[in-house]
Order: sequence, then structure tokens, then C-alpha cells
Amino acid sequence: MIKLEGTVINTFHIDGGKNKKGEDYEASDKVQLLGSLELPNGQIKNELIDLKVEDASIYEAFKNKLISISCGAFPAGKNVVFYVRKGAKPVLADAL
Repeated sequence: MIKLEGTVINTFHIDGGKNKKGEDYEASDKVQLLGSLELPNGQIKNELIDLKVEDASIYEAFKNKLISISCGAFPAGKNVVFYVRKGAKPVLADAL
């Protein structure tokens, strides 16, 4: 389990459809979190993370607030993809 923290920037809904390969994909809700990552040299890198969520309306009350959410992760090439664990709910996080 990973505890992901970030500021809720936006929530949105994506309609289902077909990708470039002609494969169907389902409609989904997403939330965008702005988080900070400490680099090995001590500097901070801000990163925007899109997370697929069960219901984006839950996150509306947290806009522009720092939250914590239970996530998992898996590798996708050179990147890491984060996903919200099933049933996980956002909570306000303590500001650093």
C-alpha cells in the first residue's frame, strides 16, 4: 500500500469510446492531484498525477486542499502508474 498525498486540482469525467487501435474503453471519472517529489539533490519537483476513481464527485469537496489516499502502483515502461485502491476514500492530510 502506498499513501499518496497531493492537492486536488481538478475532477472530470471521460466518456467511453474507442482508442486508436479500435478497442473499446469504458467511461471513467478522474481526479488530478498536484504532488511534490523530493529529488536526490534536495530540490522539489511538482508533478500532476491523474487517478481513475470510482466517483469523482467525492473529491469535489476537497478541491484546492491537500488530501491523502491509499494507492497501489505498477510499472509501465519507464513510468510508474498509480491507482486508487478499491473502496479507498480521500482524507484531509496534514500540511507539511
